[in-house]
Formats: sequence, C-alpha cells, structure tokens
Amino acid sequence: MLTLDEFRSFLKDQLQKDQQKKSIQVSGATVEEALNEAAVELGLPVSRLEYEVLDPGKKGFMGVKQRNCLLVVYPSEKVVKKVKEETAEEEYFESYQESEYVEPDLDGVFSVRLSPDGAFVKVFPPHNKGRVVEIGEVIDVLHDRAVHDIDQAILKEAVERQDGLPVKVGDFIYNPANDPLMKVIVSDDELECFLVVSPPGPGGSDLTTEDLSNFLASNGIEFGLDMKAIRDFEDFPVYSEPYLVAVGTKPINGNDARIIYNFDTDPKGKVKINPDGSVDFKELNKIQNVVKGQPLAKKIPPEAGKDGRTIYGRYLPAKDGKDVEIGLGKNVTITDNGNTVVASVSGQVLLVKGKINVETVLVIPGNIDSSTGNVSGLGSVVIKGNVEDGFTVKAQGTIEVAGYVGRSNLFAGQDIIVKKGINGGDDKEYGHIIAGGSLWASFAQNATIETGDLCVVSDGIVNSQITAKRKILSKGKRSKIVGGVIKASEEINATTYGSEGGVETILEVGYDPKTKEELDNLENNLQALIQEQEDIDRNIQGIIKQKKRSRAKLSNEKEQLFLDLRVRHNDLIGEIKILTEEITKRKDYLDSLKKQGKICASKNVHSGVKVHIREAVYEVTTPYDSPVTFILENGYIKTTAYEAIEEDLSRPDAE
Repeated sequence: MLTLDEFRSFLKDQLQKDQQKKSIQVSGATVEEALNEAAVELGLPVSRLEYEVLDPGKKGFMGVKQRNCLLVVYPSEKVVKKVKEETAEEEYFESYQESEYVEPDLDGVFSVRLSPDGAFVKVFPPHNKGRVVEIGEVIDVLHDRAVHDIDQAILKEAVERQDGLPVKVGDFIYNPANDPLMKVIVSDDELECFLVVSPPGPGGSDLTTEDLSNFLASNGIEFGLDMKAIRDFEDFPVYSEPYLVAVGTKPINGNDARIIYNFDTDPKGKVKINPDGSVDFKELNKIQNVVKGQPLAKKIPPEAGKDGRTIYGRYLPAKDGKDVEIGLGKNVTITDNGNTVVASVSGQVLLVKGKINVETVLVIPGNIDSSTGNVSGLGSVVIKGNVEDGFTVKAQGTIEVAGYVGRSNLFAGQDIIVKKGINGGDDKEYGHIIAGGSLWASFAQNATIETGDLCVVSDGIVNSQITAKRKILSKGKRSKIVGGVIKASEEINATTYGSEGGVETILEVGYDPKTKEELDNLENNLQALIQEQEDIDRNIQGIIKQKKRSRAKLSNEKEQLFLDLRVRHNDLIGEIKILTEEITKRKDYLDSLKKQGKICASKNVHSGVKVHIREAVYEVTTPYDSPVTFILENGYIKTTAYEAIEEDLSRPDAE
C-alpha cells in the first residue's frame, strides 16, 4: 500500500515523465482531425497516441465564431513488442501488437486546502486493490494545520463518498500575511515557464487554480499553459522548487525543395585489368540511354515553415524551405508546372555541373584527319580510327579512340579512352589531353595530361607532364615512368621509375596539384600587381614633389597622368584584395587535405628520380632494386614494403 507521501512522490514522478515526453500541440475542427494530424507528425498510428485537451474548441453557428480544439499529443507509454516475423515481407513492414497493460494498485488519497472561507477536504478513491482513506488520518492533518471546529459528520460523509469534491469541514484563524509567495522563472528562449511557490506559514491559505492562473496572467504568461499541472498543484502542491506550468512551441522550419533523379547521376563501370597489366576495353561500352518523353527528374516543392509561440504569446517566425531550380541542359523540357523534366530526344542522359543533359553520341567511322577537320561534340564522341597530328577533339561527355592519338589535343568533360596510346610530339601547341573524369591509355609519350580523377596507363609513361586529381596507375611488364613531371594527390604506382642513364623523373603526391598550380599562378599575379602598385606610388610621389618644387600648376598632360595614376592605384588595391582572398582560400583548402600520398614501385627505382610528398623532397641517388613504397612520416620521406594497386578502377560508362 502507498502512503500519502509516496503517492505525492508518484504524482511528481509522473509529472516529470510528462514533461520529458515528446509532445506536440495540434489543432483541428474535431478531436479526430487533430489526432490524424498528430499521427502524421509523430509517425505513429492514432491507436498509439495519448492526448490532453487544452481547448475543447467551439462549433459555432454555420461556421461563424467557430474555434478549433487544441490538443497536446504524445506517444503512448504502453509496452509494445515485436511480433515474430516469419517472412521477409513481415520483416519489412514490422508488424506490432500491444501487450496487456496492467495498471498498478494505488491507495486512496486526500488533500486539505485552507482558504479564507475555511478548511476544505477532497477525498479520492483508491485504484484497483489500493486501500481507502481513513477519517483518522484526515483529522491528523487538519489538526497539524490548526483547523478547529471540525464537523466530524460532514468529514465522515466526504471520506465515505470519495468523490474528489471539495467539502468544508472546519475553520482556522486566517493570517493573510503567511499566504504562499509565488515567483515566475522563464527560460532564456521564453519557451518554458516555471513557478516557484513558498509554503504557507501558520494561518496562511493554500493556493487555488484561479490564484495560479491569475498570477500567471498578471505576469503576461498567456500561451501554452498546462492547465492539468496547474489544477494538480491545487490538490498536491509542490513547494520551493521549479514547477513547470507553461510550454511554448518552437518554430519548425520547412524542408527545402529537393530533386529526385530518375537516373544514376554518377554511373560507374568497372575496368578489367588483364594478367599482363593491359586494360581490357571490351566492357566499357555502356551508357544510360533514355527515350524521348521519358521523365528524368522530379522536384519536390519546398515546405512552408510552422511558426512557434513563446509563453508570452509572441510569435516565433519559422523559415520556409528554400526553393531550388532544376538544372536544365540540352535536349530536355520541363512539365508539370515546372516540377518534372523529360527528355526531348533519345540519347544519353548526363548530369553535368548540376544540369540534366540528353546527349547524342557522335560516331566517327574512321580517322580524325583532314577529311573531318576538328571535331566538337555535344555529347560523347566515338572515333573508330586514329586522331592524326594537328587536330583537336572536344566533347562534353566522353571521348573514345579505337586507335592512337598523335600530336593532337583531346578535351572531354568526362572520360577519355585511347586504346593504342598517345604520342604528343614536341610541339607545345598539341599533345594536350584534358579529361574531366579519368584517362585510360596503353601508353603516353611527350604528352601533357590533366585528369579530374584517375590516369591509368598500362604500358608506360615517357617524358610527359601528367596531373591527376587522385591517382596515376601504370601496371604491366613495360609500365615504366621515365622522365617528365608526374603529379597526383593520393598515389603514383608503376613498375619502374627513371632509367639507368639517370633521366630526371619528378614524382609529386600529397596535395591537389590543380589547386597548387592555381595557387602558384595567383601568387605570381599578386607579386606582379604589388610591383605595379609600387611603381605607381613612386610616380605619384614624383609628380607631387615636382609640383611642390615648381610651385606652379602642372601641365595638362601631367595633371591627366596624375589622375590616371590615382585611378589605377585605387583599382590595384581592389584587385590585390581579391587576389589575396583567393590565395587564402586555396591555401586553406590545401592545408585541410589530410591525405599524405604514396609512391609505389613494383620492381625498381633508378637514380635521378626525385620524390616529393607534400613539402618533403627526396632525391634517389642509390637505386632501389626491389619493390618499394615511399611514404611521409613525421615530416620525412621513408621507404616501406611495396603496396599493390587496390583501386577497382571504375569510371563513368562510355559507348
């Protein structure tokens, strides 16, 4: 059986649990409508919700003066257990059933409240098998509160009825000076209000629900009042500690618009490496085909935010979700009030820099030569022959060359595949191979290559300038890297580096080479601007001194020169500021890179090879005649066991 103090403790614990519940406030024309809205927000069925009515609402007459009901809704505490799944479908939907909930035995309780009108008693019945309130324990409390002239008959009747209604059973000497004192504590965000009430002194009266409500109203607390907590305080007061009586609502920002693509925005195909290290290109002829009229993407519109309110009734504005535009490229149209993108032609769908494109594949049946001239394709370009000397091929998609690439240029927004290799020659105008994705080739000689991902060359690299965003990989019996400058952020991996003749071969890893090149160019430009500014400053000072010495007006030509120099001086300040900011951005980015990089040789490394890993430099003077890997440790380059190529060498498909 529970004593009165234990029951008070139970109610206090329940109050704390109520305060910790994940609850929301919802409104609706009916209770059912409000509960349905709460079920959506909490993601639970209505059967698993509990609620309290803050405002029952008002139906009005023919819609006039109608007021929605207001509920506080929270998940039910009833225990649920998972039903044993017997099929994959049952497991997917996770069926649940409620276990039997056994309510506890609670003793009957009573409350004594003193007011200027006398002493009042409320008697509450027990629950289940709890014991009933006895008249003697009520009389003891009345005596403790100095109540006199107790009407035993009325008290006995109240104890027997146990109806929870207030009954006057006696009087006491009222001393208003000893009434409880109240103060309000409001959280910094004005979303919670607590009452702290001091206990009444001798002869002081107890607080009523009306007293609490009026006090809160006088302090401007008008929204989110927990009337149940306030009513409970009248019968079972909590003194000298914060008591939660009002909770505001936080604003809920709306979700941003989003785009759902009906195609793979980053398609990957796997490249097969033959035992001899050459690349098998037979499995690289896959693209994402779409037909005219096929939906490609759908936009989910942004959601409106739900404003919150503080306990003072002040609205807290919520942010509406941000809208986004669907990137429209070539050969696509938009329908469904601007929410759906469809293909206007049949072809290959690509997402390029956030824009949806349907690209057709341009197939050249023979060589790129004088019979074709330079080629610029909107989509992918497939060349069945060679790219002869002196020509340029551009494509927004991929470039695939069945033969070789001579002293020519290739520029692709995605991958480049050259099945028989690249020989760029000595002409600086040609031999430039730039791929937004990865490059695959049998060999590369006298070429300048840049890739946005991988550079995979199976039979060796000679006297080339190669910059790869991630890795440069060369595997096979003839996969040497001899001469030139080879840069990659993560890894360079080949069979042999350098030659017996000691040809200088520079290998650099551990940073983003493209960003480093941009940084170097920006710093050079900055130095040039600073030098120009210093020259202009000297000229300006010279003109000023000349004017002071002559004490006469300068010629029109000198005055104009002076004005032009001042304008250029001001322009330089702005340009230097912009360049400095760009340099800082790139330095911060390079400093943020955590990868240190590695250089791996599966066979040997000749003297003359220079290894750069981040800021550290090591020149090979004594050849390595066995497999080795160069890494950076504690700021120094050291060697360790050879690490084989682990890359699965995937790339976007090409036809």
